[in-house]
Amino acid sequence: MILPLAYPDSLYDLPAYYIAIIFFTPIALGIFFLIRSKRFDKQWKAGLFPDKYKFNQDHLLEAYLSLAALIIQLQKTEKGQKIVFVNAYFNRYFKKSNYDFSDSLTFCFSHPVKTESVTNWLKTHITDRVERTHIIYFLVGITMIDGKISLQDKKFLAIINAQLELNLNDLNRILAMYASYQQQREQNKTFKTTSPNRRNQAAIILGVSLDATNDAIKKAYRKMVKLHHPDKFQHAGSEQIKISEEKFIQIQNAYEVLKNK
Repeated sequence: MILPLAYPDSLYDLPAYYIAIIFFTPIALGIFFLIRSKRFDKQWKAGLFPDKYKFNQDHLLEAYLSLAALIIQLQKTEKGQKIVFVNAYFNRYFKKSNYDFSDSLTFCFSHPVKTESVTNWLKTHITDRVERTHIIYFLVGITMIDGKISLQDKKFLAIINAQLELNLNDLNRILAMYASYQQQREQNKTFKTTSPNRRNQAAIILGVSLDATNDAIKKAYRKMVKLHHPDKFQHAGSEQIKISEEKFIQIQNAYEVLKNK
């Protein structure tokens, strides 16, 4: 025989500590989140990216955006196109994020952060070196919106690259990939064009010399494939997988250019 459950006739029938929990818990939580928000605001105003941010897609976007705001401010030329690029990048790779792009970018412009505070947070939560290169891909894409890059932008990228504990060769390969892409758009040719400049860019992407042997080219290609293969990012977010797939194709194209010399 199942006995019916007994429910209190009113709130007053509950024990006093139940009533206290029901009444004070929302207040305590509200105070907690208010204090936490104030602490984060204080860090932003001090030019620091909040180090206690949990790693999630929104906070990752905020880290990306804070660096994007800094590099956009370096060179005011093509500012509108750069903002459009950043917005399109987020819409493409971070579709599931609940992020107010316009307000957040405006906030980052008015609250510039120290780069090391952002890169330290990124290093803490992104331990894989290759995944960190995706941040450099993003920043290089902003600087090369008009097909060229200034010395000031290069210096900024080199600083971020070093703070993320990446090799200078990593940055040079990424710059070569974007230069190749821009040239392909301008000339409306396929990547397999065997012009000297195209071959030079392909060599930089794979990290080999122009007179490298076929065996050396194949060895470098296999190394890059091992590092950048999309399967390596299956544990990461969908945005990281998509970025790696596109870069993987560029690595394959570079190999095709060099092996057919």
